[in-house]
Amino acid sequence: MTEAESSSEEVSSPHSSNEESVLLSERFWFALDRQMLGSGLRLILILPAFSIFTSFGALAFSANSPEWWSKIEPTLGLSFALALTALTFIILLGYILVQIFHRHRVELSIRNFEKEVNRLNEKHLSVQSLHGYESLADLLNSARAKHSWALSFGIMSSLLLGCIFVFDITSLNGKILLLLSFSTLSLSLGQHIPTRSHPFNMDERTGLLNAYNPPIHPSTLEMVFDDLVKTHMDPLLRSEYEVYCNEIEACFQKDVESRYAREKILMTLYRHSKGLDFKTMQSELSEVLSEKGMELVQHHSVFTMEEWLTIMHHIEQSCPAFFRMIGRIEEDLGAGRPSTSSGIVFEVDMENVVHERANLFTLIHNLSKTPRSIVLRVQSPDFRPHDLAMTYSLEPGERHWWSSKAVPLAADGDDDVLGLMSGLLRDGTVAWQSLLPERFGEATVSVRLEELSGDLIIGRQINVRVRTKYLQRVRDFSSISATLIGILGITAGIFIKINEIFGNIGL
Repeated sequence: MTEAESSSEEVSSPHSSNEESVLLSERFWFALDRQMLGSGLRLILILPAFSIFTSFGALAFSANSPEWWSKIEPTLGLSFALALTALTFIILLGYILVQIFHRHRVELSIRNFEKEVNRLNEKHLSVQSLHGYESLADLLNSARAKHSWALSFGIMSSLLLGCIFVFDITSLNGKILLLLSFSTLSLSLGQHIPTRSHPFNMDERTGLLNAYNPPIHPSTLEMVFDDLVKTHMDPLLRSEYEVYCNEIEACFQKDVESRYAREKILMTLYRHSKGLDFKTMQSELSEVLSEKGMELVQHHSVFTMEEWLTIMHHIEQSCPAFFRMIGRIEEDLGAGRPSTSSGIVFEVDMENVVHERANLFTLIHNLSKTPRSIVLRVQSPDFRPHDLAMTYSLEPGERHWWSSKAVPLAADGDDDVLGLMSGLLRDGTVAWQSLLPERFGEATVSVRLEELSGDLIIGRQINVRVRTKYLQRVRDFSSISATLIGILGITAGIFIKINEIFGNIGL
């Protein structure tokens, strides 16, 4: 070993060990946060709620203590109101510790995120150039700022409460301090509550999925499952997925077309997440993968089976209409039902309950042996755009991806539901449109398949309900209410004090 190589090892070793220590540290803090602080016991919400209860108790008994306390007061030397104030102070100290631990965990996650971005950049995988990176980075930085403000208001609340022991709680100054303490605690909660809508961590490979909101998606899916997966993956995971795809394509069977193989792998992984047994999954994957590829899928360092189950579950929650649509097609294939119309397969679906936007999925496949041009028209008075028309040129299918007889879910070859469905997704045309609701309540969407002349081929009407997300609405209302209560409380405290000063001057 040369002297230069030796010095290089000495420099890189502390760097890698430092990164590993940060990751292990986050693993510990995230486990604690998940079990007790932010989730699980939710001490970060329970402690301030209990302190508010004791604060009101202290204010209620500031003038007189209850009769049963008269036997305890000589021993402690504290009135009941002051004892409740001391208890509130202890609870607030616990809340501050919880906020410190929680913010520390968030800071470790963001540091690991930045380290991972730098690592991928060193491998010439530019994460910053991917769609959605800036919005994700902005969300992480916003969460860090909100946690800092929540912690600052929590510390301010405890300091104001501590001052009550200098000014007696029975005095006006003591009551004003109690009001200001309660108000700053309310402001602390107002800063913390919004961060619960988009939890994230870097301990899990899929820890950013819930925080990531795809900014755009293709309107026509070329490789359906592949496009869905890439759309919903956060930028870090998507960079790793590109490398994974290159590795897996080198392990395809020689006589298998690469697009079909990728769709079948993802389709099989999805079916495995819905209950397809491991042995059958291996059998289906072996039809398109070599032994090396089978080993790669089952024991990949990043995309393990557990990670794929999480990814598929996340996509299914985000786009339930797509999976409901292909589920109906799979049932038709399994039962041997005829296609919707002679020469064409047409299926459409949309969420029953729409929140921020509606995902409309349409699958069209030409079963005939001649090319065909059709117009897909979407009309709705309740969604934008109100009238949408797209012209598709449907090439004839490479083979007849529909069976007139019942087929099993999985069997040798492609004459099973998984094989036929993979072929339909590859050769068919899948459109994905995002419709923006204009009002809440009942809404209708009309989907028409027309000839170029305007003659109707097939038409569907979908009835949905447009609603806000209940949990998100509760969080937004709680955050706004807590902030307003805090501002009003501080304003009232200042007004009362100014009024006292000028009142005394007038006297």
